[in-house]
Amino acid sequence: SIRMVPVAGTFQKMQRIVRDMCRALGKEADLVTMGEDTDIDKTIIDGIADPIMHLVRNAMDHGIEMPEERVQAGKPAKGTVTLSAQNTGGEILITVSDDGKGLDAEKLLQKAKDNGILTKAPNEYTEKEAFMLLFAPGFSTKEEVTEFSGRGVGMDVVKKNIEKVGGIVTVESR
Repeated sequence: SIRMVPVAGTFQKMQRIVRDMCRALGKEADLVTMGEDTDIDKTIIDGIADPIMHLVRNAMDHGIEMPEERVQAGKPAKGTVTLSAQNTGGEILITVSDDGKGLDAEKLLQKAKDNGILTKAPNEYTEKEAFMLLFAPGFSTKEEVTEFSGRGVGMDVVKKNIEKVGGIVTVESR
């Protein structure tokens, strides 16, 4: 129990990331946190702080649309990125989600095909497998490199770091 610390400190650091990215990208979004009092082993917190930051940055850069696009889609101009932690018995479930445009499996498969990453025909991939292509080394959906993304590094490292502390990564999109 001495090694257990609340996840609140890690979550609070993400507020600034969201605020700074809103300013830099011209987007509007709030970060909503839940379960900040969930205790996690300090070693695990140290191992997942960077992956959580990458996931929040990706949600802001790729998920949350520009205010005009959101209004046209019938959504509030301001998006929401949600970061939650909960203890589910013997495991801790950490979720990073956004109310943005979601993932397009077809686009991901096409981009992976263009990058030579596919290991089978595009029509043989399930939607879940297409989403997991995001974690392939060198994979990026950005056309231009920005200070936040497009370099093709990050998501594969996120997955490796989470797995290093015994975690797994799953992706869902609606």
